[in-house]
Amino acid sequence: MTSRQKRIVAILAMANIVVMLALIGLVTRGSGTGPSPRPSYQTPTPLQEACQRQAVQLLADAGLGGTVTLAPQGTDSVPSTPEWSLRFHIAYPLKPGEMVNADIGGASADVERSSEAAQSVWTAFDVALALQEQDAQCAIFSQVDVTVLVQDSQTGTRISASARTADLVSFHAGELSEDDFIDRVTYVTSAVGGE
Repeated sequence: MTSRQKRIVAILAMANIVVMLALIGLVTRGSGTGPSPRPSYQTPTPLQEACQRQAVQLLADAGLGGTVTLAPQGTDSVPSTPEWSLRFHIAYPLKPGEMVNADIGGASADVERSSEAAQSVWTAFDVALALQEQDAQCAIFSQVDVTVLVQDSQTGTRISASARTADLVSFHAGELSEDDFIDRVTYVTSAVGGE
């Protein structure tokens, strides 16, 4: 190998080392925009926990089982004045042979109607009203969301309903007719699980 070839090989080796060090630096440093975001879990406040416990007790007193969450509605709310949502997740097991009415994908499913499962949505609305009446500190939610999971051995049906608390209170006070209230409630059924 000539001295010229040795110089070229040495320059290429040095360039290779510089490129490798630059790549290592980029990989270990990350994006350079600061620390990487970490998922955070917000611990419920004592008020949230007390209101959730009270709502679960009211739900149990009404003969239903499930969970209740009182939480800010979304991340787009101004942090100092979030809108709160009271969320019910109710499990409703079906007896063998019993089925629920579901409107799936715009086509009505030909199944027996289980009015008790659908009635649990209205029971949850009643629990939300009772919670507001019993404890003024818990009356901070502006939205009530109810999800009922109707379970049988193979598949299930999810019934979801959502109402503004102001509409619920107006309906309860007789200021809003039942038809007007029903028009304002978002109500969706969908199939869960199965084939």
